[in-house]
Amino acid sequence: MLVSGSMATSFKEAKIRDYWGRCPDSARRPLLLERLYPYIFKNPGRGRSFLQGFFAVSREQMQEPFFSHAVRWHAGERNLGFLAPECLALLSQYRPLEELARWLPESFLRRDLLSRAQVLEMEIFLSNFLLSSQGDRVAMAHSVEMRHPFLDYRVVDFAFRLPAKWKVRGLNEKFLLRHAFRGMLPEAIARRGKHPYRAPISELFRGGAPPDYVDESLSERSLKENGYFNVDKIRRLYAKVKGAPPGTVGEFENMALIGALSTQILHRQFIAGASLRRSPVVEPDLVRYGRI
Repeated sequence: MLVSGSMATSFKEAKIRDYWGRCPDSARRPLLLERLYPYIFKNPGRGRSFLQGFFAVSREQMQEPFFSHAVRWHAGERNLGFLAPECLALLSQYRPLEELARWLPESFLRRDLLSRAQVLEMEIFLSNFLLSSQGDRVAMAHSVEMRHPFLDYRVVDFAFRLPAKWKVRGLNEKFLLRHAFRGMLPEAIARRGKHPYRAPISELFRGGAPPDYVDESLSERSLKENGYFNVDKIRRLYAKVKGAPPGTVGEFENMALIGALSTQILHRQFIAGASLRRSPVVEPDLVRYGRI
């Protein structure tokens, strides 16, 4: 996925773009990017042109503290156009990058490119999304308590001390881990490349009538009532996605529509519905000590 992608792909992508910025006339850099995203484009010429335009970098951009992620963040800003004017006005004074900069450790800018990218992924993506939304919440919903061996503090401390070349060698991620398990795992597994798992967003809106809650959440009445989005733009986008042949809707449009739908559902569940603040406070009336 060009916008979100997996963490390892983001790291390799930043490495290629850094090399591209130092060698802007190189014809090999776009070819390396194509190796990262072979599943995106069926037309190599069109794909190569898109990749060059999307990922090309100037020397000035290489000095930005958020270089590894900036290309995705700036590209995603186009979807702000789907918000209602009132919401855009409220957000006009918000500076998310300035807020993020205050979270970063003092040594951030002195670290190598891969280390800076890893810090951003851990602060933004790992704890708040992967471990929470896609890990703990899903597991505990089914009464499963997960354990993550690679998040043991000793493993994390060891990994932080490793030089970047032992983490990603060329475009080979998990280099030291693969090397450590060489001979213990089948070669097909040890050398297997990563492939991101992708939510089948378009499938929700295709193949017959979508679920009732989709039509209701994205109806003109519901969009106007909640007030988060530009009603005309979301309605046009919804009609376009529903009527589009498979594979013809862009990634940004998919994410814009699913973002609008998710926001509408969250509003219904947690704002329009019963307030959690009115829930009674549960206090234990019996405390038992001793062995269980």
